[in-house]
Amino acid sequence: MKRLVLSLSLLLAGPALAADLPRVAAPAGPVLAPGAVSWSGFYAGVHGAWIGDGGEAARRGVVGIAPDALPARAGLSASGLGGGVQAGYLWQFGRGVAGLEADLTAMDVGRSRSGITGEGAFALRTELSSQLSWFGTVKGRLGVRLPSLVPLVQETLVYVTGGLALARVERAARITVLPVGLGPQASGDEWTSGFVVGGGTEHRLSERISLKSETLYYRLRDETLTLARAGDQASYRFRNDGWISRIGVNIRF
Repeated sequence: MKRLVLSLSLLLAGPALAADLPRVAAPAGPVLAPGAVSWSGFYAGVHGAWIGDGGEAARRGVVGIAPDALPARAGLSASGLGGGVQAGYLWQFGRGVAGLEADLTAMDVGRSRSGITGEGAFALRTELSSQLSWFGTVKGRLGVRLPSLVPLVQETLVYVTGGLALARVERAARITVLPVGLGPQASGDEWTSGFVVGGGTEHRLSERISLKSETLYYRLRDETLTLARAGDQASYRFRNDGWISRIGVNIRF
């Protein structure tokens, strides 16, 4: 009889004791570690740029004009500031990140050179100029994720990049007979292709915002301008290459 009473007491007290025990929640699945960063996805942003162009024009051939009357080479190097936009997509695989990016920068970078040669009653004034107004790239990126040592930065991406360059370049050449004021001239204002290679870093400030900086070497396709008038002819080959450094902000979607 005592055993029966004891068993009934335990059965009735069991639910009440279980209700008093602390409850442990079941696992809710995998959770990202604090500070985990994902670089995959689309992004777009704006940037400021510094451009250092090492343009030059070199004489290629002369017909009907004394070669010594025209400069053999003219340096057209110039530098300046610009700004623009960029957009791209990144894929993250472990510590590595790869992607594609396109950008466009507006600028006003160029230089003109002129010189006068000749003796006696007539002289020749030669004017050569090169001006960059737009610069764009379509390039690939390949980088590695590194832990940040800078406060407020979640993670840093260090990358190399390279691809196609497109630039709007205005090139001009003119020879003027002084004091007559006549002479051959030629100009070109078109989009010119080339290539870029370089590298940079990008720093994640939050889930959506990052700061980037990169420096690129570019080389554009050469262009030859031929000046001709009344049997006189001269040609100059224009070359543009240099460096462009950019600092920008990206927003991820």
